[in-house]
Amino acid sequence: MRRYSRTAIAVIKKREFESWIYSYADLITNLLALFIMLLIVSTGSGNSKEKLKKGLEAYVNGTNKTGIVGHAGTGASNMDDLHQMIADYLNKIGLAGRISLERTKTGIELTFESALLFASGTADIDASGVEILNHVGTLLNGLPRKFIVDAEGYADNRPIKSPRYPSNWELSSARAGAVVRLLEAQGIPGSRLRAIGFGSTRPLDGHGDSEINRRVLIRINSEEGGN
Repeated sequence: MRRYSRTAIAVIKKREFESWIYSYADLITNLLALFIMLLIVSTGSGNSKEKLKKGLEAYVNGTNKTGIVGHAGTGASNMDDLHQMIADYLNKIGLAGRISLERTKTGIELTFESALLFASGTADIDASGVEILNHVGTLLNGLPRKFIVDAEGYADNRPIKSPRYPSNWELSSARAGAVVRLLEAQGIPGSRLRAIGFGSTRPLDGHGDSEINRRVLIRINSEEGGN
């Protein structure tokens, strides 16, 4: 049988006696947080109260700034929520007929007419295109970091030749890159973004000379669903 010295026994008894202090410290911390909230409610501005209310609701409900529920991964439910929010936004700005939104097995696809984002023969996103993509980026930032975003540029088969874009390969790639750079500026990690230029190799009309072939596709895939 192991024997303890009087000093060791005294130390053990002291630790057992002082264990209450941890619970007491937790209580004081919680009371301090409560008093701070009460102070904000009683003396803060309307804006401060509203922020406090939203913060508490987000914490209790497990929601983030975009209202998309869940923290474990993107999953089907989060993608469904994101799809609906994008659809609502497109209807609100009156572009639901010009931007194709499709829910796929692995995520979401957004197809833009190139004229919505770029002037003819350029890869500089115009103001209206920046506004749309900024909103999409904000919604994406509300998701857990378990998704991959592909920006794909497509062109028709009409030749283009300029010092900046010798062919449709360069133009389609530059447009995809411009979209990726904007989304990255919105805070989406570059490791989750890919820019791909397909030139005129994948026409929608079968022959490649129609305007519908000039497009940009944003493909949002959940990592769980594959690419």
